[in-house]
Amino acid sequence: MPQATSDGELSGIPVAETDAGPPRAGKAGAREPERRCIVTMERREQGEMVRFVLSPEGQVTPDLAARLPGRGAWVTSAREAIGLAVKKGAFNRAFKAQVKVAPDLADQVDQLLAKRILDQLGLVKRAGDLILGFEQVREQVRKAPPAFLIEASDGSEDQRGKVLALVRGLYTPEVDETGIPVGNQELPPVAGCFSADELGMALGRERVIHACVKYSRIAHAWGGELARLSGFRRVWLPGWQPKSATGRQTEDTQARVSGGDPPDTPV
Repeated sequence: MPQATSDGELSGIPVAETDAGPPRAGKAGAREPERRCIVTMERREQGEMVRFVLSPEGQVTPDLAARLPGRGAWVTSAREAIGLAVKKGAFNRAFKAQVKVAPDLADQVDQLLAKRILDQLGLVKRAGDLILGFEQVREQVRKAPPAFLIEASDGSEDQRGKVLALVRGLYTPEVDETGIPVGNQELPPVAGCFSADELGMALGRERVIHACVKYSRIAHAWGGELARLSGFRRVWLPGWQPKSATGRQTEDTQARVSGGDPPDTPV
């Protein structure tokens, strides 16, 4: 595994190059292209990363949608990776120039991702794939397994417990005699990173405490944005993260940028 030296260079590996411009839209069903992180030198799917471009004034600018013109540099979507890119001058190396970088760049990306996610939630609502309200969510959950549940961070713990108990009772996977889940059934992820006021503002209501997202293409894309945000803040309720999310992206990134190995998975 490549190791970062004290001056930020990576031993034994050439400095990562920027891309030639915003990625072109791929064919439906095609695998997402991979990009190399300018900090860890690790290749990841671009949906797990954040693209940065230079403004006309030479300012490093987040390009969350990966559509802005010009050459772009990619960083793993995690607070530690972006913080190290700022600290070690990785953007100067990638763009081969002295660039301007805000010291709070990681905070900027956090806030921009959160806004993007809330804006997209409005699109999910307009598509008819979002159910709002305590009783309405419980009714929908009884009809079909949801893609995601949303629980306001400042909502009633009693009501949240009732929603989650219903979901757990309906969709907890069966296990065999060795404790291994049988079949494809799994508990839906539960996002709990937004307040009732934040959700309400995004959805044109005073407050939103409980919501349910149906399975759809737009819901899948929305979940990908939540995964990116999880590198900056706690997104999922404990024990209710997506099956594909280990919850260790931040720890994994910390290890790689320092040249170490990821920590052992807790038993």
